[in-house]
Amino acid sequence: MSRVPILRAPLVGGSTVEWRLADPDRAEAEAVRTTEGLSFLQQDHVRACLEKRERGAPHTGTATSVTVFDGPLDRDAMATALTLFTRRHEELRAMYPTDEHGPFRAVTPAEATRYVTVETDDTLTADEVIGYIVDRVGSKAVFDRMPGIVFGAVDEGDRFTFYAGCDHSHTDGFSQFMGAAEIARLYRALRDGRETEEQPTGLFSDYIRAESELARTVDPADPRIATWREILSEHDRRVPPLPFDLGLADGELAPAKPIRRILIDAEALTAIDARRAGGGTSMAGVLYAALAAAQHELLGVDRFFTATVLSTRTAETANMQGWLCNFAPVAFPIPPEATFGELAVSATSAVARARDLSGLPVHVVLALLAGEGAYIPEPGSPQMVSYIDFRRIPGSDDPVLQQLTGFQAIGETKNANTWFTRYPDHLTVTGHIPDNPTARKSFDLYLDSVERWISSYAEGDERKVRTSPSVQVGT
Repeated sequence: MSRVPILRAPLVGGSTVEWRLADPDRAEAEAVRTTEGLSFLQQDHVRACLEKRERGAPHTGTATSVTVFDGPLDRDAMATALTLFTRRHEELRAMYPTDEHGPFRAVTPAEATRYVTVETDDTLTADEVIGYIVDRVGSKAVFDRMPGIVFGAVDEGDRFTFYAGCDHSHTDGFSQFMGAAEIARLYRALRDGRETEEQPTGLFSDYIRAESELARTVDPADPRIATWREILSEHDRRVPPLPFDLGLADGELAPAKPIRRILIDAEALTAIDARRAGGGTSMAGVLYAALAAAQHELLGVDRFFTATVLSTRTAETANMQGWLCNFAPVAFPIPPEATFGELAVSATSAVARARDLSGLPVHVVLALLAGEGAYIPEPGSPQMVSYIDFRRIPGSDDPVLQQLTGFQAIGETKNANTWFTRYPDHLTVTGHIPDNPTARKSFDLYLDSVERWISSYAEGDERKVRTSPSVQVGT
């Protein structure tokens, strides 16, 4: 199993530097148990981590961002920047220990958090850097430790690699990007002797309480629950797996392998935007239409359904560090002889519906539906697709963000979870697939078809979505 992600931009080697809490014992001793507990996603995460710990499996529940800063490293400026950063964000001072009642939340006060520079004796080549980071994050960024986040650099002299790694309980994809941008702003201001100015962040504890209150007040007659019920009824009351042969027996887990591909370039993206100018479609809709068209072409699938993860950020939580997401279904039929453009319109409507459904905590909805027999739970996480438009992230024009790779640790999987990201110059796809030849063949053929459909749409083609009798890679 490869534990090393595929990088978006090359890193630089040099001498290793770490930033650690000046007094970790004080930070942990002063952590105060809070009343709001854990969010739903955090509960799932901590339970999964505890189960892996019990069977002696390595900790892979982390999320890391790594990038390159130009210019010499000012160690003191970065130490102060990281101190300010973690003091501003309550969730980065949280930990999730367990007692006889289960996991609970404890937060250390801001004044007990101060980062200092620690020099090490290690010198790394550029090729060794990412393995070193993965090892350090996996061993140090743990949900029930203080801190559950680690910072470090590899200093080349004129440039330096910088990384921040969290236990996943503290972060999500948007937080990783926005956190790197905030650290860069703070660091440069301190390095250059300027004032540091940042927008309010809010408290993640308020977010947890709001989620809990929403869960308590969900009306079983809410039409969004009826929509979930209808979607599930069309799919045997289950959230289906990816309908391709991944070389696994039912319920089997396998070591995951990361893949990354550029699907289309800036010219094709511009052409798609021009086609969309008349309304009726979104870029996300075009993307999901391509996934559906590929499944229909290769397997004859006539109804598309995947789980997606959507941000739950509001104006009040826009700058917050934390895990602010919810799962929702993207589901729509694939009518016989539909053109790809028609399918893109349907997919766009399905994405809009998913955003509406994401306003209800998925855990509450599925619990209600399971109780009435309308949903059959499956063990483990569902197949998932994510889409992020990088251009919408504040500070996306910063070179630090443009070179940033954000990645989750690579463990075991039964799925082929897929993350699409639109950058200014291309659309990429990253996947974690089972590390076996069957899964790789299936996923390569799948992405080949997705790429053909998107490229064809960009070129103005209006092909009908049809099944190809010559290609069959399904289960």
